[in-house]
Amino acid sequence: MRKRTLIHAGLQTVVPWLAVAAVVIAMAWQQGLFSWGASAVTGPARTIALPGGGFSDGGRCGAEGYHYFPLPASASAPPAAESPAPVPGPRLVLGSYGYEKPSRAPGRFTIGLLFAPGPKGSLELSRTLGGEGVAVEIEGPRGLVGGAHGLPVTWDSATKSGTRDSAQVTLPLEALCPGQDARDVMQRLQAPIDSSNTITGQPAYTLTVSVRDPAIGAQRRSLGLPLGGSLLSANNLVPEDGFMLAGAAY
Repeated sequence: MRKRTLIHAGLQTVVPWLAVAAVVIAMAWQQGLFSWGASAVTGPARTIALPGGGFSDGGRCGAEGYHYFPLPASASAPPAAESPAPVPGPRLVLGSYGYEKPSRAPGRFTIGLLFAPGPKGSLELSRTLGGEGVAVEIEGPRGLVGGAHGLPVTWDSATKSGTRDSAQVTLPLEALCPGQDARDVMQRLQAPIDSSNTITGQPAYTLTVSVRDPAIGAQRRSLGLPLGGSLLSANNLVPEDGFMLAGAAY
């Protein structure tokens, strides 16, 4: 009888603490403090509307050399070596890019865009980039592993002249093809480096970003540059003149 009494008393002591622990765990789960090892969700192998705007390229998963805008073959090649002479027309350059996973929000890729007007004139880009937004493609050795088009941009502060020269675009995880891991994709987008922090080769995956805006074509025509039309593109490949410190490139 005494043994039963002791067990009953012990249960009365433990049960309230178990209830408190359950409440704490539930609150932590709701706040995203841990994920029980769940993997991030990617998109399907079909085109879908993306959270925040734009559409995935899921229907093109595995395609080789695919770009939403009609880019030339050179768009997927390493940039030419830097020349002492300034580039004669407008140019798009990738700023910093990476993958982030906020504690209470889905993971996402962020890409910085830098627009250079060239040595003459200004580049009067529209806020929506011609109403077509930004196109992003990530391609590996077996074709497209992620991509989207119609992505909206977040502009940084305009210059004193009122022109826009830098912006950021976000690529949600739903833009990745099925079976892709976001952190693995990000790692493959980075060029390999040696122990001296020197780039030793090209990234395994190519990141291509492109835009189309009438202002780009207008400036090219004003400079007598017939090639390129209204398109600008940039990628993450290392320039042909080769090796540089990784911190300077990314």
